[in-house]
Amino acid sequence: MEKEKIATPVVNPQEQYLLDLIPDKDPLIREIAYLTNHHGRPFLGPQGGMLLAILAMMKKALRVYEWTGAYGYSTLWLTKVLPQDSHYVIGTIADENQRLISNYLKRAGLQSRARIEITDGPSHFSKIEGKFDLVVLDLQQERSKLSNWLDVLPEKVSPGGIVFSLGNLPAGIGTSQTKNLTLSAVEMYNHRMFNDPRFVSSLLPVSEGILVSWRTDQAN
Repeated sequence: MEKEKIATPVVNPQEQYLLDLIPDKDPLIREIAYLTNHHGRPFLGPQGGMLLAILAMMKKALRVYEWTGAYGYSTLWLTKVLPQDSHYVIGTIADENQRLISNYLKRAGLQSRARIEITDGPSHFSKIEGKFDLVVLDLQQERSKLSNWLDVLPEKVSPGGIVFSLGNLPAGIGTSQTKNLTLSAVEMYNHRMFNDPRFVSSLLPVSEGILVSWRTDQAN
C-alpha cells in the first residue's frame, strides 16, 4: 500500500530565510507544526510564534484569553513566557482540540499554566470577570461570529492591551475574486478594527496575516 504523501508548503527564498532564522527548537512545537501541516491547516509558524511571545513579554501580560481551533502551537509559545502568576484561559470549540492542547501542555510540564474550556467563543469571553491584557483570536474558527467578537473586544481588553488575531489575509482577499462568506467576514473584521478609534492596528503579511491591535484608553 502506497504511503500517504504529505504536501510540503512551497516557500520563496525570503520566506525560507525567515523560517531558518527562528527554527522551532522545541521538539513539541515541531511536532505540533508537523501535525498541523499534515492536516492542511495554516498556523503561526516560528516567526508568528516569536512575535506573539515578544508581545506577551513586552506587555508583561497577566490575564490572557485565547480562542482557537488549533492543536496548541500558539499555546506553547505563550505558556513558556507568561509569568507564573498569569491567568490564561483557552476557549476551543471541540473535544478533540481540548484533548490535543491538554496533552501537549502536560508533556511540556505546563498543564497547570492554562485552563482549557469548550465554549461558544465571544459569548463565553464576555461573561468572564475582568479585563484582559492579551487576547489571541484564530479567525479560522467560527467566522460567522467575527462581528460578535468585535462587539465585545473593546469592553474586555484593558487599556494598553493587545488583540492578536490570526488568519487575516486568507487567499483571495484584496482581489477581484468573488467574495465568499469567509473573505467577507475577514474583510469586515479588518476594516472595523482599523476604523475603530479605540484600537491602533497593523496588519502583518506573516502566517496568512496577523493583525495586531493595541487598545487605547478611549472609553467605549
